[in-house]
Amino acid sequence: MNNALIESLIVAHMKAWPNFQPARFAEDNINFTTPTDGMWYRLTVQHGINLMVGMANKPCTRELGAVVIQVFYPNNKQTASIKRLADSLGSHFQYYRDGKLELMTASIINVPERENGYQLNVRIPYRYN
Repeated sequence: MNNALIESLIVAHMKAWPNFQPARFAEDNINFTTPTDGMWYRLTVQHGINLMVGMANKPCTRELGAVVIQVFYPNNKQTASIKRLADSLGSHFQYYRDGKLELMTASIINVPERENGYQLNVRIPYRYN
């Protein structure tokens, strides 16, 4: 199993994004103060169901999952800037490879309106061979 390695590679790639701002980045299980203005984002690595894809000296496992980046924006503001940010994140992540980690096509998902802000999710499936 390579969950910790996969997550560390993905977080490192997030921090290499040209628009990365540490004060606007929330990580799982780490205290975070929501900015009072502007956008902020949370990255979650969702590990999925693994597959045995071959058998030689030992089983070969393919680990599957998805990177989900939630992007939050205050209510009652034009959404063009959050959409550009989500597009930038999707472009940064999709088709990225690092060793055995391969990220696939990004999708931008509009989350229904929430009382405390507007939200888009950037979802990128991955596989680790």
